[in-house]
Amino acid sequence: MRRRAFVIDRAFTGWCPIVGVALLAGPIWPLATVSAAEYVIHVSVDGLRPDAITSLGSAALPNFYRFRSEGAFTDNARTDYDYTSTLPNHSSELTGRSVLGLTGHNYSDNGEPGAATLHSNKGSYVASVFDVVHDNGMRTGFFATKAKFVLFDQSYDATNGAADLIGADDGKDKIDAYLYNGNSAAIVAAFVGEMATDPFHYSFLHFHDPDTAGHSGTWDLTPGSGYENSIVDVDGYLGGILDLVENDPTLNGHTTILLTSDHGGVLDTLNHATNDDVGAYTVPFYAWGVGVVSGDLHDLNSGFRSDPGSARPDYSEAVQPIRNGDIGNLGLSLLGLDAIDGSTINADQVMVVPEPRTWGLLAAGGLGFLVTMRNGKRGMASRRRKRLWCEPHWQERT
Repeated sequence: MRRRAFVIDRAFTGWCPIVGVALLAGPIWPLATVSAAEYVIHVSVDGLRPDAITSLGSAALPNFYRFRSEGAFTDNARTDYDYTSTLPNHSSELTGRSVLGLTGHNYSDNGEPGAATLHSNKGSYVASVFDVVHDNGMRTGFFATKAKFVLFDQSYDATNGAADLIGADDGKDKIDAYLYNGNSAAIVAAFVGEMATDPFHYSFLHFHDPDTAGHSGTWDLTPGSGYENSIVDVDGYLGGILDLVENDPTLNGHTTILLTSDHGGVLDTLNHATNDDVGAYTVPFYAWGVGVVSGDLHDLNSGFRSDPGSARPDYSEAVQPIRNGDIGNLGLSLLGLDAIDGSTINADQVMVVPEPRTWGLLAAGGLGFLVTMRNGKRGMASRRRKRLWCEPHWQERT
């Protein structure tokens, strides 16, 4: 299977954050970087308020708390600025775009999509995380618990997907397996079965439960409420995914799980669409698995991301908060892949969760450099930023 790798293949010609330098001698021998993960699992828990997790605590939610104790996380990520609803924010998660504006995906409707696609709505093609993964010869999967998520399947099917212009032609259908089932336990069972047999390099897994409970019985943080009980249920589903990763030798040590939500909810109401309510626009963002260092995500990304407190920054702020829309390009970065075409959220892939890793170059009879990059990033090697000494080329993976 073919995938993109980054190899040092020319001399250092500009600034990169260097932690250590060593002098080496010998034949010219470039050392390729290794992507942090072989598999990324993108989990979206619909309607999840972060304070519902902390109010229940580790005894009730042991698996959520594994993300918090073993991984990187924040309870203070943000949704899209203008919309706190399901389809608009999931569209942002998967395309790396805001909802509104010339560069936005512009999908603001939250009902059943009919025959619509993201592209027909905008009037031009809207690339997604699935385009990048699929076109690099890797396997993708989508597991939904709401019927209206068919929007994404039909946007990236064999009819509406874009041509594959990277390497071998893998076709226009960007999602290799799509499954809808309104029963979250059944969707997890199907996902686990697929991953054990033929794992997806990038998979999207959606749980409707907290959103359904919030709409039917309010976003109620009282212990024993329907909303709180729905989060206990999701914790059990997460346990099944963690067990899968840890007990499968193909996945163990090669998988990163990223988790966020499309929106929260307004306390003691049936509503989450009030986009200026702190309970609606505040969401969690968790990362767990290979390459993830434990800590607060805003602290780990200091200088690139800023904790917004209770504020609701728009997209004009120079230093953005972590948003649910960061997740797609973060997942691609973990896989060693470029950002989504046309994306504007984390398009430079500066948001990081990995530990630092080593890049090296041995130079014949002279100076060589062994450098460790900040948090495992590719320096300035991004399509939207000047490339210095990190140039991409195709490398066959067996």
